[in-house]
Amino acid sequence: MTEPLEQWITERGEVALWERFSRESLEQGERLLREQAVLDCSPGGQGFFARVQADRRQVVSVDCRIHPLPSPLPVTCYCSCSEGEGCAHAVAAILHYLGRTAPACLKSHNPAIQHWLAELEVAAACSPDAHIGECLIYLLEQADAGAIVCTPKRVRRRRDGSYGRLMPFAGVRRAPPELLQPVDRRILRLLGEPGTALPPDDLAFLLDLLTQTHRAHWQSPQNPPLQKGIDRPGQLVWQPNIEGGQRLVLQAEETQLLTPRANPPVWIDPVTHQYGGLQIDIPPRVVDSILDAPEVGAEDLPALARALGKATLPVPAPSAPRRRRMNDVKPVPALRLTRLEDPTRVKHSDWTQAVAEFGFDYGGHQIAGDWAGDAVCEVVGGQVIEYRRDKAAEEAAFEQLKAMGLSPLGCLTQGRMAAESVSEWRRFVAEKLPMLQAEGWNVEIEPRFPWRLVEGEQWQVGAWQRERQPDWFEFDLSVEVDGERHAVLPRLLALIRDNPEGMTPKALEASDAKGHLLLDLDDGRMIAVPNRWLQTLLKGLTELYDPALHLRDGRLALPLGRAALLEALERMAPEQALDWQGDQSIRALGSRLAAIEDQPPAPTPSGLRGELRPYQQVGVSWLQYLARSGLGGVLADDMGLGKTLQVIAHLLLEKESGRALAPSLIVVPTSLLFNWEREIERFAPGLSVLRLHGPQRHAITKAASTCDVVLTTYGLLVKDIDVLAHRRWHLVVLDEAQAVKNPRAQAARAVRRLVAQQRISLTGTPLENHLGELWAQFDFVAPGLLGNAAAFKRVYRRPIEQAQDEQRLQTLRERVAPFILRRTKQAIASDLPEKTEMPLYAELMGRQRDLYEQLLAGQQLRVQEALAASGRPQSRMVVLDALLKLREVCCDPRLVSGAEASAPRESVKLDLLLDLVDELRQADRRVLIFSQFTRMLEIIEEALRERGHQWVKLTGATRDREGVVNQFQRGEVPLFLISLKAGGTGLNLTAADTVIHYDPWWNPAVARQATDRAHRIGQHNPVFVYHLLTRGTVEDRMMELQQEKADLSARLLGDGALKAMDPLDPNVVESLFAPLPDLSSD
Repeated sequence: MTEPLEQWITERGEVALWERFSRESLEQGERLLREQAVLDCSPGGQGFFARVQADRRQVVSVDCRIHPLPSPLPVTCYCSCSEGEGCAHAVAAILHYLGRTAPACLKSHNPAIQHWLAELEVAAACSPDAHIGECLIYLLEQADAGAIVCTPKRVRRRRDGSYGRLMPFAGVRRAPPELLQPVDRRILRLLGEPGTALPPDDLAFLLDLLTQTHRAHWQSPQNPPLQKGIDRPGQLVWQPNIEGGQRLVLQAEETQLLTPRANPPVWIDPVTHQYGGLQIDIPPRVVDSILDAPEVGAEDLPALARALGKATLPVPAPSAPRRRRMNDVKPVPALRLTRLEDPTRVKHSDWTQAVAEFGFDYGGHQIAGDWAGDAVCEVVGGQVIEYRRDKAAEEAAFEQLKAMGLSPLGCLTQGRMAAESVSEWRRFVAEKLPMLQAEGWNVEIEPRFPWRLVEGEQWQVGAWQRERQPDWFEFDLSVEVDGERHAVLPRLLALIRDNPEGMTPKALEASDAKGHLLLDLDDGRMIAVPNRWLQTLLKGLTELYDPALHLRDGRLALPLGRAALLEALERMAPEQALDWQGDQSIRALGSRLAAIEDQPPAPTPSGLRGELRPYQQVGVSWLQYLARSGLGGVLADDMGLGKTLQVIAHLLLEKESGRALAPSLIVVPTSLLFNWEREIERFAPGLSVLRLHGPQRHAITKAASTCDVVLTTYGLLVKDIDVLAHRRWHLVVLDEAQAVKNPRAQAARAVRRLVAQQRISLTGTPLENHLGELWAQFDFVAPGLLGNAAAFKRVYRRPIEQAQDEQRLQTLRERVAPFILRRTKQAIASDLPEKTEMPLYAELMGRQRDLYEQLLAGQQLRVQEALAASGRPQSRMVVLDALLKLREVCCDPRLVSGAEASAPRESVKLDLLLDLVDELRQADRRVLIFSQFTRMLEIIEEALRERGHQWVKLTGATRDREGVVNQFQRGEVPLFLISLKAGGTGLNLTAADTVIHYDPWWNPAVARQATDRAHRIGQHNPVFVYHLLTRGTVEDRMMELQQEKADLSARLLGDGALKAMDPLDPNVVESLFAPLPDLSSD
């Protein structure tokens, strides 16, 4: 035995020797060996020679050539019998050469049995159910030279049995063990390098083997598997070319069939996806010699025809083809998208570049876009058809491609064009290519082209409630393409980070609502997501704009309050229905939140002593709706609209429905503690109240379990938090919740430790200075709804306050809308009296003006030095201190620290106040006078005493707050002097019909709260509000800043235009410290 044959048997097994023989040949060869028909066998050449007794009269010669590995075949046999090869004589010769001379030896090596077992393996491996999941398929196509190329590809089967995405096959060694069946290993041993043509001598045998797998397809896996058909008659014909020359070829009578060079000859039908043998009455060796004939030029045709006419060869004589000219055929532009990595092509410098091969189709004949001829010739039915080219139409198509972003590659040697970048390629494939196809272009996208547009077969949305955090759920979005699931959120996150400007809600809204955005599946495939659906998704998932966001397993953790997103996705879903996974209860919650404005009205509590106004009834229904969903909210009605009464009605309904299984805790400022106790007693005497206040409160804490409502203050909450946080409350209500607007304050940290079924914040000013205060409110009532503080700052505060991002503001408004209820007095004006506000100006004069200008000059230099030498925190303190001194001068020079003795006693603003009070008293008006400076109230008292007026005063030092309030409300005194800090909130002073703000404060919300002591429910008279200001001073400019802060609050909770301004902006500082206008100027 030769060494190459030993290597074959060692590595591939002896069965490899018999793969080319039929079962009949194997059985007859075994019989010949047993009959000792092999006369002799001797080595020679590349193998051995043998003589075999075919029958009594005939002895045949067998020439066996042995091919070393990695040849696709181990042995090639030629026999002098009529079969030529693959015969029983060759089988007997091989068996004899292997030393198989005894039946005992043949028992275990019978090739017929081995062949039968191999066929059984193929049948089992190729059964319809054998490849559920990933498998190997074989794609066949005809190369440029007419040879057949077979390319193995990995693919995943879909549920319906069709194929999914094609994946490259990296070879036997790298293939997963479960991927390859025995028949695959056998085929792969016979195939050459990927992309190389199949040898003509092996083509018929390989087609038979490939067909048995039921996984061999012509050109595309979407085509049916290749099947074997009947043998067809073949013929030798002279095939002309466009230059007039001819070549001798073997073809079927049906000229549409492919007849690649093969031994034995075969035909392939690319339409029916069948193949078979070509029958021709010429020995195979003669056919090979005939087909080796050179191409015959037009000038040699007559001589060859005469020579063949004289000879007795089985070859037809050629004749000159007819020519036909076509002048009215319009070219059809053709585009072939591919990548230059096919080993059958000549290698170029752009070997791995994606290209568009541009050309034209004239009557079915393709030419490259740069072909230089004036006419296109095609051979049809033995005649040459000539098409006159339409150069103008070709040039117009070429310019159209360039306008769409493609440029010629180099000198355009093969009509190749390419886009400048990956993003341009993606845009061309998604947007321009469909346009070309609609215009009638012939477009072909090869599997090797790196980008292609695919359709999502199924969109899946998942929502799973967290076990350890029941107030949160995991959100997942995926799409199924080619039988595979692809996570969407990580890809959206990558898109946003790669193109932050183009992925903003503003940019998406400006895009075509009917358009699509491409989602990359990381392997060149792209799926188009409708813009309108993407806008809904990204508006609901602003977390994706946070550069610090990290997804866990492709999922996003969201609080239950965000469940409305699910309903929005359902409403704006793509055309096919969504596949919902996870907890249906979360989806149901989303439906309820989306319809929160349509909730049914709550019943009026039977224990309520009083009547709810219509808007208050709406507020109670809203609180009830949130409670049934296990969610909290911010009741942000304007001051005076009865937030206390709405909460009391809500508490009564919870108790009467049986849901209040634990007491409710209400946290209030100290000044409002008695007011809450009195209001509950007045409107809901059926609610038992425990007041945790005073040094003896610890002794009565245990009694909280037997009460309906527990009242405490913010200060005491901080001290008692360890006890209060240990108990589970039914409701936790924060009144005047702006007290916890600083999340780092002790009170803010304490309230977040409280455990409750529902959390409610009451505030007339949910936003006073910046959006961080709004976040603090929602971090209490709905933790996680707006993310953590850092994420909220990145996603909302900076874009809105610094970049004036309207779309982000709108998104924030929609995010909080279900959880915040705010009604302004203007919205329910029919229930409220009229209010008129007006500024009154005084002009600084004399020594007061001199003192202002003196301090201004000194403070300007101090502020400039501080800003230049220190950081922002220190600079802010210096600026605020300087502003304080200037404001004190505007109110009264005697307020300036250190200047009391020498300060002038005249004050133009005090004179203005006294004149105004005199006029008001003459009209019998009842007046509230607010100032933030308690020392100023003392100066006003002194001046009122000199004029004979009567008044009461409320400051932080007042002991009997309720007494002085009652004294004014009963009409005993007409004037009420109030410290802004001590009496700006929580008081009901409807006996007043006039409010005077002696000095402005930075925060307009504070001034409005003070005004609302009089302008509230129960007021029956018009209310006039006066703001006393000194012209051209820091007070004048403070009012401008107040309006800007009011704009920010109004734009979040209503409408308006944002005009954010940093107080330490150089322009702002310069404006605040501007010199006084000239007295002579208007």
